Amino acid sequence: MFSFKLGLKNLTRQKRRNILIIFVIAFAFSSYLLMDSIMNGMEEMSFDNIKNYDTGNIQVAYPEYWEDKDELLLENLIYLNQDMEESIKNTDGVLGMSPELRFKANLNNGIDEVAVRGVGISIEQYNEVFATQNYVVEGSMFAPGESKAVIGTSLAELMDLKVNDYITLLVRTKEDTFNTIDIEIAGLVRAPNPMINNGIVFVPLDVAQEALNVDNGVSLFALKTVSGEEDRIIKELAERFKNKNLDLKAYSWKESAASVIALSAAKKGGIGAVLSVVLLIGMLGIINNVILSALERTEEIGMMKALGMREWEIVFVFMVEATGIGVLGGLAGCLLGYAG
Repeated sequence: MFSFKLGLKNLTRQKRRNILIIFVIAFAFSSYLLMDSIMNGMEEMSFDNIKNYDTGNIQVAYPEYWEDKDELLLENLIYLNQDMEESIKNTDGVLGMSPELRFKANLNNGIDEVAVRGVGISIEQYNEVFATQNYVVEGSMFAPGESKAVIGTSLAELMDLKVNDYITLLVRTKEDTFNTIDIEIAGLVRAPNPMINNGIVFVPLDVAQEALNVDNGVSLFALKTVSGEEDRIIKELAERFKNKNLDLKAYSWKESAASVIALSAAKKGGIGAVLSVVLLIGMLGIINNVILSALERTEEIGMMKALGMREWEIVFVFMVEATGIGVLGGLAGCLLGYAG
């Protein structure tokens, strides 16, 4: 107990040096907390953008289509039937289901042409899963039964388009023949997801199916589910598909966002390495302080030995002092991080 009290009292000696070291440690801790919270916030926003504007929580597709989903092929499509849809909708935890037909297209404004991704959607079901409708800045999403399109603001600026203009989508049908979709722009959207703003054209599902000659086929289903229950729902869907002899498979949004997740982890690792160096500097400051204190107190150490203190008790005094500096620096850093 005497060694402990003596170590605490020593914290008040060399105040300027101790305060400087505490400040360095506090800066390291607060920097770590600040950067960690910023990275976590950015990561969460990025993942929310993927779920709310691109994939939903879960996607259902044939494995053969999923392997080449980025190619936007019109093969291995899901052909809709009521039994299949009801089986998915009635799964506990599923809040919404949106069938999508994704296809390659060239958008022509009468003068210029640009490659885009076409997405055929059932607007009412789409709005149950995605939040795109909340970011319409001009016009509106097309209503059920309307033969109109919605595009992003960046794409509209690039092609000099506005609401009520007509566009032509040049597409290839399932039989690899050319066809066109002539359609009016109902609205412009500026969503947090840049992909929607830059290169996607939303059209009614029935219009896309007719133009592509795929009957009632869709590329996949996007599902909105209760947050955090994706794994359970995927397992339940797998059982339902197996019982109905369906070759469909459910995929978590994480599988679509694997590259984004890997990039986020790499960024956090890099920042963690930099902040570890800052913390190491703080630790070296504590070690340096202990060494200087020991050199300055050679006579005191001799007196403590003469008074009968053992070596481990003397070492314990310096350990208490070093721990006190570290704890005070950590607490100060936490307070700064909380205040920030």
